[in-house]
Amino acid sequence: MIAPANRTKFLKQKNLKEKSVTNNRDMKPEERSRNIELVWKYRRLWDAMSAFRQRRKRNKEYFHGNQWGDKITDKNGESITEAQNIINQGKIPLKNNMISSTVTSILGVFRQSYGKPEVIARNLDNQRLGEMLTCMAEYIYQVERTKELDAKDLLEFIISGFCAQTVDYQWDDEKGRNEEVFVSHNPSRMFLNMGIEDPRGSDISTIGVLMDMTIDEACQRFAHNKADANKIRNIYKLCTKTYLEYTYRQFAEPKDKFLDFFVPYDQKMCRVIQAWEKEVEESYLVHDKMEGKWYEFPVSEKAQIDEMIRQRELDIEYEGLDYESCKIDEPEYHTATYWKVRYLSPFGDILYEARSPFAHNSHPFVVCMGHLIDGEIHSFVENIIDQQRYINRLITMIDFIMGASAKGVLVFPENAIPKGMSKEEILEEWTSYNGVIFANLKPGVPVPQQISTNATNIGASEMLYLQMQMIRDVSGVHGALQGKEPKSNTASSLYAQEAQNSQINVLDLLESFTEFRTARDYKAMKIAPQCYDEPFFINLSGREYEKEAHWWNPEEAAKTDIYVNLSENNNSAVYRMQLNQIMIKAMEMGLVDFETVLQSGIVPNGERMLTIIERRKQQLQKEQAAMQAAQMQGQAQGQAMAEAGASQAEVMQAGADAAIAGLEGAENADPRAVELINQALA
Repeated sequence: MIAPANRTKFLKQKNLKEKSVTNNRDMKPEERSRNIELVWKYRRLWDAMSAFRQRRKRNKEYFHGNQWGDKITDKNGESITEAQNIINQGKIPLKNNMISSTVTSILGVFRQSYGKPEVIARNLDNQRLGEMLTCMAEYIYQVERTKELDAKDLLEFIISGFCAQTVDYQWDDEKGRNEEVFVSHNPSRMFLNMGIEDPRGSDISTIGVLMDMTIDEACQRFAHNKADANKIRNIYKLCTKTYLEYTYRQFAEPKDKFLDFFVPYDQKMCRVIQAWEKEVEESYLVHDKMEGKWYEFPVSEKAQIDEMIRQRELDIEYEGLDYESCKIDEPEYHTATYWKVRYLSPFGDILYEARSPFAHNSHPFVVCMGHLIDGEIHSFVENIIDQQRYINRLITMIDFIMGASAKGVLVFPENAIPKGMSKEEILEEWTSYNGVIFANLKPGVPVPQQISTNATNIGASEMLYLQMQMIRDVSGVHGALQGKEPKSNTASSLYAQEAQNSQINVLDLLESFTEFRTARDYKAMKIAPQCYDEPFFINLSGREYEKEAHWWNPEEAAKTDIYVNLSENNNSAVYRMQLNQIMIKAMEMGLVDFETVLQSGIVPNGERMLTIIERRKQQLQKEQAAMQAAQMQGQAQGQAMAEAGASQAEVMQAGADAAIAGLEGAENADPRAVELINQALA
């Protein structure tokens, strides 16, 4: 019978079949052909996203102010940019970049309302583990400075409609342990399978990214020994620009000017193709009723399964066991899906190949795709480019009209030129202060005059205002959202409500990005027990947790079923105002005290005020303790004096002296208490 230690575990267990550095010349012919075919497959997927990369490039140019870069055909049939066409006419291409200010306003709203992760255990018995996982999630946010990373990815999402991150972990030399890392990727370097229609990415079956790294970094990441390092250096000796162009460009020309699938832009770098694919493997599932477990075996081990079943039947007969409860059922045919990662060179050499090593059994990518319809990705900026173009056109048109209009043109009839004066003398006298020109005008000859025309009143200014208002309506970014000064007599509560309502226009954009962050944080928490596989104390600043929650327990975390929620941030003005009103009302009704209001975190400098109150409490407790000790000492002294025959006045004076001495000996004693005792004895 096959020993349990040699059995392949069931689906959820790790059964990695890794393959280290392998030169394609050392592969079998069928394996070499397969890898070359995979490289071309990834190239085709990357080419399929060419239209998206072109739209992204155009959107990026408009955001950064290069808004006259679209190509047109001039009257000579040549392809030139719109800016060059205007320059050829002797004018300057003007622009008013409304896209940049609109996008910046949305980023400001995001930073102001940036929420923190909250991990919740689905099982009621494991709720205390939720706080521990929340503490770990916030620790990862602080280590990775996630707010800045997310702001830049939101900018990418607004411009291109697509952003992606990978959730992984790696060794940190400074801390001497593994740390989780969030890596943002350039969408122009990514490729995905075609036909994606689910914005959550559930129908992604192939995803990858083009990576450029130095040869030393490639050896550090993929070499397990000296032999692997030598193989990697030999692989990339052939991956030169000339050899790659000779091998591949006779079949396929690059579609992007500065980015090629096979050749890195920097010739000192090595191109690595990272690809994750969902694959299917045939297997047999075997149910061992004696052990109460399922086992998975490759199809090639069918003979071993039959032998294991036969041996079990012999054991049952020999031991006299119950057949139905101890037998091994007949194997069931099964197809299992799993994610596989490959790191390949441009020639199909294997740098690393294995099943997904992560606890979530999936790829490490998290993607956000905006306005995904029929597999096409479109962005927020793309929707307002037409209004931006028309604004630029109107500004340039007004400049054209103003440049061509008459501005103080002098009309002087030639037959009215006085005798003895030249044209130059007339012009000099006309423009001189208090100048005088004597002219002998004949009947019917008009008087010399200057002409100034207002040729811009053709509705261009009104149209410009209309387009600037339209770009606000299309984008949903209005004055209140941009923090502009309100009109006079506008109530603060009304303006705050307008700012809150204006966020509804960009709510779809921000909510889509929130779902992206939630999926990213879920993967981060699923691999946290793998990364931080030993208990340690999570040292955090800012948020208060129970002391027990700061102790990381990877074993319990790995067994906990969770979901992640991004809590609302209380940095917005409307949120703080509403919470202030609620807490003050509760304090007036006696439901909470002032310290609770300060602990809610809505009062400016609340932590400092809490520190002062706590210090004052400790001081009062010391004074009360000193007073009680002095009182007990005075009572004992008075009783002794009374027994010795002292008068009542002498006993009272001795007790007061002891109380005063106790107060004066106390640290930071209140002098008013000493004064009140003296007044009482006066």
